[in-house]
Amino acid sequence: MGNIMLRRLLVASAAVAAISAFTFVSQPVEAGSCTVLAEKAVGLKQSETSTRALKQLNRKANHWAKKNGYKSPRISKLSMTCTKKGAIYHCTATAKVCG
Repeated sequence: MGNIMLRRLLVASAAVAAISAFTFVSQPVEAGSCTVLAEKAVGLKQSETSTRALKQLNRKANHWAKKNGYKSPRISKLSMTCTKKGAIYHCTATAKVCG
C-alpha cells in the first residue's frame, strides 16, 4: 500500500515539474526598450542652466522608466548643447535611455 502511494506521488510530482518547466521555457524573453529623450532649460548663467536641463532629463527618464515598468533606467550617449541668445542661455540635454 505504501509503495503504491509513493509511486503515485512521484509520478504526480514529475508531471507537475515537466509542465512547469515547459511553461517557463516557452515564454519569450522581454528585451528592454530604448528611447531618446531631450529636455530644454533657459537661464542667465550657463552652469545653472545646464544643471537644470540635466536634472529635468533625469526626472523625465525616471518617469519614462516607471511608466513602462522598469525599476531604473540606463542613461547613455548623453549630450549637452548650450547657446547664448542675447543675455539668456538656452541649453538642451539629450540622452538615449534604456529600460
